[in-house]
Amino acid sequence: EGSCDVENVGCNKQWYQRRVRGDAPAEYFSLSFFEMEKRYLFAITLVLVTVSGLAINVNRGPPAKRARLEKKAKKIAEDTFLCNVNDFDCSESSLKNCKRSPNYKTLKQYCFSLNDHEKLMGHLEDIYNGNDELKSRSKRRLEQLDDGFTSFSEVDAAGSCSIGGGTITTFDGYSHTLTGGPCTYVLAVDRTISKLVVYGTFVSQDGGKFANKLINVALYMGADTLVLGQGYDINYQGLGYDTPAIINDKLVVWRDGQYIYAEAKALHAHIRWDPLGQLKIAVGAQYANETLGLCGLFNNDASLEHNTITYNYGSNDLTANDFSTQWALSGCYHEDAGRLAERMRNCDTYLYTRLCSVTHAAPDLISCIRDETLAMRYQEECVQNLCLCDDLDECMYAESLRISNDCLDRIGVSIDNGALREYLDQGYIQAAIPQNYAEVPTTSEELGNLKNFGQPYEYQDFMPAGSCYVYGHSYVHTFDNTAYRTGAHGCTYPLSLKEGIQHYTIYGTFAAEQPTGALASSLVYVSFFDLKNRVRVQLGQGLEVNYEGSAVQLPYHREFVSIWYDSDQHHIYVYDHDLGLELRWDGEAALRITLDARYQGETKGLCGTFNADSTDEINLLKETVVMPSDYQIMVQAWELPTCSHKVSDYNPVDFCLPSLQDYTSCKQALTNVKFSYCVTELPPIHFIERCEQDLCRCADDEACKCDVVSAYAQMCQDVINHSLDWRSDEFCPRNLCLYNKNGCLHKCNAPGVCSCDDGFELGADGKSCLVIIAE
Repeated sequence: EGSCDVENVGCNKQWYQRRVRGDAPAEYFSLSFFEMEKRYLFAITLVLVTVSGLAINVNRGPPAKRARLEKKAKKIAEDTFLCNVNDFDCSESSLKNCKRSPNYKTLKQYCFSLNDHEKLMGHLEDIYNGNDELKSRSKRRLEQLDDGFTSFSEVDAAGSCSIGGGTITTFDGYSHTLTGGPCTYVLAVDRTISKLVVYGTFVSQDGGKFANKLINVALYMGADTLVLGQGYDINYQGLGYDTPAIINDKLVVWRDGQYIYAEAKALHAHIRWDPLGQLKIAVGAQYANETLGLCGLFNNDASLEHNTITYNYGSNDLTANDFSTQWALSGCYHEDAGRLAERMRNCDTYLYTRLCSVTHAAPDLISCIRDETLAMRYQEECVQNLCLCDDLDECMYAESLRISNDCLDRIGVSIDNGALREYLDQGYIQAAIPQNYAEVPTTSEELGNLKNFGQPYEYQDFMPAGSCYVYGHSYVHTFDNTAYRTGAHGCTYPLSLKEGIQHYTIYGTFAAEQPTGALASSLVYVSFFDLKNRVRVQLGQGLEVNYEGSAVQLPYHREFVSIWYDSDQHHIYVYDHDLGLELRWDGEAALRITLDARYQGETKGLCGTFNADSTDEINLLKETVVMPSDYQIMVQAWELPTCSHKVSDYNPVDFCLPSLQDYTSCKQALTNVKFSYCVTELPPIHFIERCEQDLCRCADDEACKCDVVSAYAQMCQDVINHSLDWRSDEFCPRNLCLYNKNGCLHKCNAPGVCSCDDGFELGADGKSCLVIIAE
């Protein structure tokens, strides 16, 4: 069943039978035979040693005692041979007779594997419904503890499974979405169904057809049964109790904040339950290779987690939908594969991707999503959940709770559930959530309805392969996605060039905030050289554009170069048709350089090597035996010799220690709800750290903060391919005075307010100035 290889073969009767049937390789016969011989030799040795020891005692004791010892010796000899997996009949009486045998655990697992799916699922259903002797033989011994009791689990957890919304992450880290209907599912069960069984009851949001909310969890730990529901009380053996409590001296249940914990040290299991539908199951190493259910096999192999009682070692042939429904108890309705495929086909993945970013953008979740790979995994799981959800608001809340619980496990940060709900209740977010799902018939568009909204042909040919960003005071995000602070002086540096100084060179000129350079510096001029066609373009503040030494009005097109102005975003674009290169400049401090694939592995400069390797971004024009030890040393090595600053006037890069006020200001700006679409693809936590460093060095805190916020917004728009209307008169207003003085005929005052010279008054249009005529 996918595990018939020589490394993993169990060498028991089941494998031998497969050899006889002819569905296993020939080497199994010799291997199984050899293994059997070893087992029989061990059993014979054990019997001889045991019987010899008993014989000595028999000869020494009185007749009655000798008779008892002889009977015991005979029984041990019989059990040793009878309690062997070969030819074992798996009857209840045989299992009972072998209970003291060292092979008992192996025999139970072997007999378990011989049962069919329906029979064992029926057994699991009997346990859940209270028809099994497991419940009846338990004596209710529950001791209420004083309020305030807390404990940290003494269970040495070797693996954990988490359930939130419709997403289940197995013991081996494999994530899958529950695609079955509202029902009770087997989450985890040991292979003998005797130590640990965990059920989860799922409902659908807003009466839908897919399970996406966990409402209670039922635990069967040894002889103890416990149900945890949506309140903070516990139900033990059918009766309700308050936490904390000790059950049968071995199962401890307590509440800590918004969580309920159940801990069974003797069974090496630990449960954490959030009554809003989030569950974590942690188990010890004793359960390795011993579990089944939706939480996986716990075998350190995430590639083969789909399992059933029949496929109890996993199967690649088992679909995700079959995996879900096979572990559902009876009496539940599940959509068939065709209806599931139609639901996914009709899913607006673009919209749901944005909604998932909004969900993950809650300010309290920012510190949890530092890694872009993890953020993308969260997003994929979230989109799957929303596609199967009929109440998007509730499913988005469940998703935020899932990330919050994962955050607690990964970095130990506990987040208040109420704060997450309050965030999603904001009017800006609620307005973006469409009405609840309603089924509509699938339609297909005729070819005649399709339209082409692409760019002009010559620009459409450009195929970007990588981008580098320069922004703030003074940060570089390289082609290979490495970000660092340059510590640039008031000087000019090569940002990017083709190795060998061929085809193109792009320079950036930085200016310090003060003449001494004692504080931060930012980008103020960009110079582009097309070395192949001998063209130079310089971009300055606002709409300052210089082509071959002359100021030009936009748009401006030449044989190889096109320059235009995007008035909506206030960006200037320079596109070199021949070189396959584009610049985007915001007229203030942020630059994007985009190259096509011909330059991969061929660049140098502050923007890095563009070779898909983020570990070798430190580079020089000519390689030396001893390369710079950090980015700041590399940057100064690239400094043009014409610079006249004094290095002694500059503070070290790590000189400044940001204040709490700096951090708070940056966090509030970069977690603004208008950036909520950006969080998954572009976690803001790194930009918050860069922003607070800039505020620590800048004299004009507001301008420096807005430079980083603007760069974050631009990078976000590139990632999500959608514009953001994020600026306002109160929040980082753009300095329109840089763009043709915002139409002012006399003076323009930031961020774009017109005023007049002495003797004039502002006209009704707010732009022109009229001579003051005395009456």
